[in-house]
Parts: sequence; C-alpha cells; structure tokens
Amino acid sequence: MRRLLTLSLSPLLALLPLAASAQNINLLPEGQTLITLSVTERVQVEQDTLIATLRVERDHRDPATLQSEINAAMAEALETAEADTAVKVSTGYYSVYQYSTSPQGGRNNEVWRGSQSITLEGQDAARVLALAGEIQAQGFVMSELQYTLSTTRADEVRDSLMESAIARATANAERAARALGKSEVDIAVLDVDTAMGYAQPMMMARGVAFDAVAEMAAPVAEAGETEVSLTVRVQAVAQ
Repeated sequence: MRRLLTLSLSPLLALLPLAASAQNINLLPEGQTLITLSVTERVQVEQDTLIATLRVERDHRDPATLQSEINAAMAEALETAEADTAVKVSTGYYSVYQYSTSPQGGRNNEVWRGSQSITLEGQDAARVLALAGEIQAQGFVMSELQYTLSTTRADEVRDSLMESAIARATANAERAARALGKSEVDIAVLDVDTAMGYAQPMMMARGVAFDAVAEMAAPVAEAGETEVSLTVRVQAVAQ
C-alpha cells in the first residue's frame, strides 16, 4: 500500500469576524474569528478482489432447443463454480432474440440467438482464474476480467486515515490563527466525510482472448491500485 498524504485546502479559507454558519454557530464576540477549512488525505491501495464474467452463446432455429442448450451449459458451469466455496458465484442477464441471417433481399432465414452470463468473484485470484479457465473450456467466452477494491478493505483504509486527517486539519487551523495574530484556537465543528471516497481505475487484465481459440490458455490478470480518500472539514474559533 503506497500512501500519499495530500493536503487540500478549501477554495475559500473563510476568516469571518461574525459567524452565522450552517452549523448554527452563535455570533462570535469581538476579537474572535471563525476559520473554515478542509483537509483531504489520499492513499493508493492494492486491489484485493478479482471478478470474472463469462457468457455462453448459442444459435438455433428452434427457441425451445436453444434455451434448453443454454440452460444445460449454465447448469454445468454452476456445478463447476459452486464446488469452490471460496469463490462467489452469480448468474447474469439472460437474453433470447430472433434475427435474420439472410442477405438483403434474399430468402427469409430467421434464427434464434441466446446468451447468459456467469460471474465469479473472490479474493483468491488463483482460484478465480482456475475456475474461469475451466468454464471457458466448457464453451463459455470471457466478457470481462477485472480487479477491484472491496468495500470492506476501502472502509478499513478510510478509518485509518481519520486520525491523521483530523490532526492535519487542526494544525492548519492553528497555522491560520497564528497568521492572524491569534494565540488560541478551539475546534467548534468537525465534519468527517462518510461518503465512499475511493475511485476505481480502468480494468487491469491481460493475456485474455475473448474469442474462441484452438487451445484455450488460462486467463491471466494483474492487480492494480485504487485511490482511497477521506476529507475532514473543520470550523475553528480563533482568539
């Protein structure tokens, strides 16, 4: 985990002799000043969860036969995947529609096409990749393979940033007070941003062929990093 401590002051460092703030702070006595600022800390965290989505596709002139084939393929894939209890398994969108294979102006040739997806998710990447390879060998194709950061891990990291963010916000309030010639600072309002402050980067996957190949190679994925952030906003009274 590579940690980047970044201070971000709010656009307005409000130095108000009289305050009627959104937090219902009473008017300040003469000689006191309200200081409003924010601090954001960010850290790069290695992604800990791998998600693989595969799909089965079939064409047939008879819709009932088509759906029977998809159902059978999905049942086999689920049986394979659910044998590993360390991997979370779910099924996705099931689609069946009719389309024409005839050239324009040619004889009508209607065919039914159907597909359904299965998603594997786990923190043991080797096991997810092994299962994905087995299901590919059953005739499924890879739709998406990506690493992500779990919400549990993101929450843990955000909690660890809280103390340092508060300390930096307090230190900056004291610095602003000294610049005004004030000797005492009291934190009147402290707001910790509880929103899910993390951003996922683009997919980090490689070595995956999304089309059928003569010899199916096992999928390969490499974890990236996700930025997790926490913002603290304070209102301090300096005198």
